[in-house]
Amino acid sequence: MRIATLLLLVLLAACNREPLPAAAPAVGVDPAPPPGDPVEGLRVATRVGCNACHGAEGAGEVFMENPELGRLVAPNLTQRRTLYDDVALAALLREGRTHDGHVPWGMPIKMFQHLSDREVRDITAWLRGLPAVDNPALPAGKWSEELVRTTNDGTHPWLPDMMPDPGNEPPTVPPTQALALGRHLAFTSCSECHGWDLNGWEGDPAPSLIVAKAYTPAQFQRLMRTGEIAAGGKSKTGLMSGVAAYRYPVMTDEEITALKTFLDAR
Repeated sequence: MRIATLLLLVLLAACNREPLPAAAPAVGVDPAPPPGDPVEGLRVATRVGCNACHGAEGAGEVFMENPELGRLVAPNLTQRRTLYDDVALAALLREGRTHDGHVPWGMPIKMFQHLSDREVRDITAWLRGLPAVDNPALPAGKWSEELVRTTNDGTHPWLPDMMPDPGNEPPTVPPTQALALGRHLAFTSCSECHGWDLNGWEGDPAPSLIVAKAYTPAQFQRLMRTGEIAAGGKSKTGLMSGVAAYRYPVMTDEEITALKTFLDAR
């Protein structure tokens, strides 16, 4: 009897106890983005010209050498990558923010700023996966006095090419709709040579991309795959022919068709 009475009292006490306060809702945390794909990163790096300047193995190459500029060197990526974490690499590509504040001469930041988050992750994965290469024959860069002066005082006319547009907001992933994809490809692949608005540079042989309208779809495919222009043979300066033959064969048929669609619609 005593035991039964004790059990009854315990049950009554439990029933009269105030309910525990509800647990606070968990604060939402955005999931971490998926890791980059080094195979796709190589494809993107080829299309946008990373390995055209830094070499197929990322070992670095002399980018340009002349009396006006001096010697501009695309450095050994397998050495320079150690100076940047992934966030810093994204800032370098999109904002031109180098590890020590120097101007990244030769890097078309105005073009790279449009790369999507996914493309930046893929390029980063490709870069991280490159085997380390020693390139003792690569000379040091040597800027001309004029380039040093005009860089320091901000008057060199090419400086804006190494700066992003204020307020630029790149996409999370490349678009899939044909017209939007074509625009994305144009601004991440063509604006380096054909102008930030794709209308060419005054006094420069790279024409406005309105010329794409003169190409049939088949001719445009051939141009992007081989560098052969509509009339046959190489482009007037040979530059587009060389660039296209090296960089753009990695593009899919769908991408080339989307690019043509966008350029025709301008």
